[in-house]
Amino acid sequence: MTSKVLMGNMPELMEKILNNLKHEFYSLYSCALVNRHWCKISIPILWQDLFSLSVNPKPLFIPIYFSSLGEDEKFIIKECLKEEGLNIEFSIPLFDYARFLKVLYICRLEIQIKKWINLKLGQQKPVYNITWTSPLITLPYKLFIESGATLHEFGLSYYESLKFQSE
Repeated sequence: MTSKVLMGNMPELMEKILNNLKHEFYSLYSCALVNRHWCKISIPILWQDLFSLSVNPKPLFIPIYFSSLGEDEKFIIKECLKEEGLNIEFSIPLFDYARFLKVLYICRLEIQIKKWINLKLGQQKPVYNITWTSPLITLPYKLFIESGATLHEFGLSYYESLKFQSE
């Protein structure tokens, strides 16, 4: 007989257990692959703070955010990337990932997007002064606002003095 916890009959308990893994990116990702119930609980926790450099070393999640944008915004992104010889195809997202965001530092968002661009360009040494990336950086802000993301922590830079927390 399968455990009620594994089958998702006790979601409050599973959520508490999986919340303890919120800083364990790979463990939480593995939990999301167990079954549909675990996935529904794990994904919101996994996507709370993806821009943290310590949580997610590779910015492979950036195109998923871009896929959640409207058709006009996707066209703008495709045009920006096309100028640099990059082609991107957008998939249909399974969740409204932007809604799950709880922690956002503006500088981390910019760094992760530029790291993703460098990864797409195949550059070994990261280049952070890419000027044509402006729409690629500003359009996710629009997505976060329109999705209704409720931020628990918002920062303008790396410094703790410029961090705002919800009360």
